[in-house]
Amino acid sequence: MKQVISDLALGVRLAVGGSRKSWGRLLLQGVGIGLCVAMLLLAAAVPNALDARDDRGDARSMMTDREGPAPIQAEEMYVHFRSRDIPGTYLKVRTPDAPVPPGVERLPRDGEIVVSPALAELLASPEGELLRPRFPQKVIGTIGAAGLIGPQDLKFYAGDSKIPDDSGIAVYAYGKAYERMGMDPVLWMLSLVGIVVLLFPVLVFVSVATRLAAAQRDRRLAALRLVGAAAGRVRLIASGETLVGALTGLVFGIGFFFAVRPLADDVPVPELALYPADLLPTPSLTAVVLVAVPVLAVLTSLFAMRRTIIEPLGVVRHQKPVRRRLWWRLVPAGGGIALLASQFRYSGEKGSSFEVAVISGVVLLMLGIPVLLPWLVERVVNWMRGATPALQLAVRRLQLDAGTAARVVGGVAVVLAGTVTLQVILASVEKDVVSEEKRDATHNFVSLTPKDDIDTADLHKAVAASKGVRAVHVLDRTFVTQSGSRNTMVSIGTCAALKAQADAKDCVDGKAYQVRFARDIAEATSGDVVMTMDKIAWTLPAMQEVPGTMPGIYLTPAAAKGLDLTGSRPQLQAELDLAVPDAAEHMRNSIAGYGWRVHAYFIGQDDTAEVELIFASIRRALLAGAVLTLLLAGASLLVMALEQVRERRRPLAVLAATGVPRGTLARSLLWQNGVPLVLSTVIAVGTGIGLGVMVTRVFNAEVVYDWTGIAALTGASMLLVLAVTALTLPSLRKATGALGLQSE
Repeated sequence: MKQVISDLALGVRLAVGGSRKSWGRLLLQGVGIGLCVAMLLLAAAVPNALDARDDRGDARSMMTDREGPAPIQAEEMYVHFRSRDIPGTYLKVRTPDAPVPPGVERLPRDGEIVVSPALAELLASPEGELLRPRFPQKVIGTIGAAGLIGPQDLKFYAGDSKIPDDSGIAVYAYGKAYERMGMDPVLWMLSLVGIVVLLFPVLVFVSVATRLAAAQRDRRLAALRLVGAAAGRVRLIASGETLVGALTGLVFGIGFFFAVRPLADDVPVPELALYPADLLPTPSLTAVVLVAVPVLAVLTSLFAMRRTIIEPLGVVRHQKPVRRRLWWRLVPAGGGIALLASQFRYSGEKGSSFEVAVISGVVLLMLGIPVLLPWLVERVVNWMRGATPALQLAVRRLQLDAGTAARVVGGVAVVLAGTVTLQVILASVEKDVVSEEKRDATHNFVSLTPKDDIDTADLHKAVAASKGVRAVHVLDRTFVTQSGSRNTMVSIGTCAALKAQADAKDCVDGKAYQVRFARDIAEATSGDVVMTMDKIAWTLPAMQEVPGTMPGIYLTPAAAKGLDLTGSRPQLQAELDLAVPDAAEHMRNSIAGYGWRVHAYFIGQDDTAEVELIFASIRRALLAGAVLTLLLAGASLLVMALEQVRERRRPLAVLAATGVPRGTLARSLLWQNGVPLVLSTVIAVGTGIGLGVMVTRVFNAEVVYDWTGIAALTGASMLLVLAVTALTLPSLRKATGALGLQSE
């Protein structure tokens, strides 16, 4: 045991002792690993943050399942503003001891309102000028964090004494806990694959950062091996040296995480903005990160030094490295393809074995990139010849040490492959999630549904006078009951009114239409006998099936002959002139005085299915994660590139002293990163597209290629490497000075 401790202590001494170079190397290694640790801690904090959001959502939920008079009568309402949906509740307080929603100091009285900080900021901004008419109440305060899902949550509570006692929602208390609903299987697997695709590159960067200054370390350990140190002792010494860098990286990573955490509430996307207090890593995942990073660092170091132990003399003499073998580098990619191919024709059940197979396949395929890239770079540069002095220097350096250059850009290649995979998957899943009707239709109608006590004539007049409204049509809405107690909505109106929600192009009075969304579900057919709301039998006329925005039966007045319309409710259809900017917002402002008593939605903008909203949130979260990972790639790449220049300080200084221009050395550095970059980009894009296609096949969805997004990501990755190379030029200038010739 004493010998083991002594060997580990020697490794620590080699890492931190001896010279400023050792401390500089340790600092760069700590920063490189620290950036990755911060990213992993951020991922480990996401479960806590999501749980906190759900808990606050439950805390503000209304409890309505009691008997007797309720202390609050409420009407829920969505205020739609451009692409935003602003949920709110109008309250009528009936007792002095009425319950107060969390985050609210007191209940608003008639003509008062409490808004969230984000909504208050929106109303005060120039952008909110068109929104302010819909909130004429007096603002008496803001909703605290306890009553909001997140810091960018748009929410309001408004007092309204006009709510009837027998209408709306009877509220007895707040804090109803809801059972968590399972996510759609496709979206669940999309989330899992996205998380793996984004986090796996972080682990690659940890292993790459561990190999900073690998050539110097290999020569030190090879010298120890030559003077008689056993292979086991050399491994212990290497482990001690690597552990110091890994532990330093953990310290840096924790510091980076807590330095960035306060910025979580400044994210402009509501679904991604978090309260900093919620962003706390879970203990179990934190323990995994704290253990996995040092273990991964040590294992990577030991694997990389296998040739140092076996052939130490070759390392010390700076000989050309032994050619890499190919066969074992193809195993990860082959295994990943086999695992994913075994899960084709996904049935929709998200069993644990299926998830393990898909995730393992994704990891193995992405692992194939950094494993295969050094072999490919080595083979290509062995055939290259330099046409210019800069290219000759770069090619010769790559021939001597292709592995270092491949490691520098290999991490970026993994990030690029992951983001390309996400682009293909997102584009393919979006085609299935977003309805065909919504993609293909161009909507210029706003539907207005008034409460029973609203004077439709006055409402019609207010809407017609609004800026940007061409015409106002009226649909009479009722329901009929088919066999099997299935209710079907029936809309009666002129051809102009029907065209608001049904594609009735050849409409004439006397025609009838039917809109269905699910083509495999049997609907009412011509000649069926149905029952009206007053239990009067009526026979359906001949109907033409057409696409539309809402399922149901659409009748012209002549086709509705004999249909009992007792109890029918009118719905107004405001036809907009889309050439008028914000026509829908002007129309909504014209009915602002009606408040919750008239619900207006702009078809195609407001009436979005829940699965589409969830998909949009997942898409934004994954793309934001891709941007963060790409930024992490740039930072890690810069650290490794600076260390690469620092490691070659003396050879660069000698070349400069012998008359080689600094411009030539700078261009050679660009070529050294550029050649592996082109090769890694080809591999990454090919792997990303292939992986995206295979995962999409697993989802049993149609493959869609987002070539514009893929091209943009590829260009961004290449520009990232070029920018990092440019940032290393000051370090190159310093290294090629006269002081670079000195030796310690």
